[in-house]
Amino acid sequence: MENLLAEKCLAAASLTGAFTPGELGVLEDVLIEWSLHPGKDYVLLTDWSEGQLAGFLVYGPTPMTDFAFDLYWIAVDPAFQKKGIGKKLEEKMCSSLLVQSTRAVIRVETAGRDDYLGQRYFYLARGYTECGRIPDFYSEGDDLVLYCKKIGKQSSGR
Repeated sequence: MENLLAEKCLAAASLTGAFTPGELGVLEDVLIEWSLHPGKDYVLLTDWSEGQLAGFLVYGPTPMTDFAFDLYWIAVDPAFQKKGIGKKLEEKMCSSLLVQSTRAVIRVETAGRDDYLGQRYFYLARGYTECGRIPDFYSEGDDLVLYCKKIGKQSSGR
């Protein structure tokens, strides 16, 4: 990978131990695409501490929607976890979205495994609602858990 920032993001994600080799491969593809076309399909937000990448978040517009976005990746280097970095990145994303539009719907898909309980609590604490679950989606016993969050001015009609 040619982009140093993309390499740092991949290394931080790897250090968390939360992602499988296959997931890290997909993240690498996303970061390569971001480095070739920043902001086209993916937006990369970062947080730095003491000159080191503390964490990052990748989101992008959901195709065929007016104001929906997918939060694809969020990772905080273990040396900086439990210090509000993830919260700060998620707030930065929400603020950025509301600069573009008066409202947004944010969708997150995550794993249902027990070792992802902390991630699921994070989304709930940030105001996301569990909107769906597909049993055994990723593998036997590993559900896909779907969360969503509406921000900004909401319309009264459906």
